[in-house]
Amino acid sequence: MLFQMCYGPEIEVIYENLRINPGLDVEKLKTRFQHVDSGDITSLIECSLIVLEDLQFIYKDKSQYFVLQDKPWCNKEVFLKLRELSNSENIPSDSLDKVFASLFEQLFVKPDKLFLSNIHYQINSQLKKTLVGQEKVNAWKRMMECWGLGRRIYSGFYALPQLSLMKSIIKRNETWEGGLHPFCEKIIDPVIPCLTTEGNIYRGVIFSLMALHQEGELKLSYMQDLPYKSYGPKNEFNWIKVERGCDLNDALSQQKFA
Repeated sequence: MLFQMCYGPEIEVIYENLRINPGLDVEKLKTRFQHVDSGDITSLIECSLIVLEDLQFIYKDKSQYFVLQDKPWCNKEVFLKLRELSNSENIPSDSLDKVFASLFEQLFVKPDKLFLSNIHYQINSQLKKTLVGQEKVNAWKRMMECWGLGRRIYSGFYALPQLSLMKSIIKRNETWEGGLHPFCEKIIDPVIPCLTTEGNIYRGVIFSLMALHQEGELKLSYMQDLPYKSYGPKNEFNWIKVERGCDLNDALSQQKFA
């Protein structure tokens, strides 16, 4: 089950340790990370391993753990897995893993809301066969913030995708120039959902793209007589251009645990 008492960074660190040192078990992982005698991090390690198994990043053989693919950690891959879970027809809609994977889309994207102060109430008011506890919701917020989907603010969550995540989604290995709406449908939506109930692009994604535009990572503009909706505070953007270039985030990811 993905609703685990995790924070986020430890999941990536444990994954990378298993990738570089295959065959570690819980006790060996604990030896690596338990630096003081007080307290016990066994539960935190076990919760992280459950998340990694549910995301199909690792598998267990007897008591030892191994990665399924020898790839450096990338937050984009997490959201690809969550998207797959969310869209799966083989998983009941009220299963906790599907709730975890689809929470961002159902509560933020479809109604086009950037901020929610009481996610716990919003989730459970829609569920009939299961309940999600407050601590599990808090864990979801911690993990989503760590992976770049937004920020925790007071007791709520501000679902504005961080630029690091957006840069990893928009691979700069080919030039793209065309309508902003079809760009979001083709490039963004397969990784993180961005289509509202009315068929528009989620404001959080638009704002993140506008920030990348200001940084010079891409160019947003307006073209006349296009059959696409315009976005932005003044509906001033309907065209996007991404130049061919180096994907900095991928390079940093490969060097991080070298």
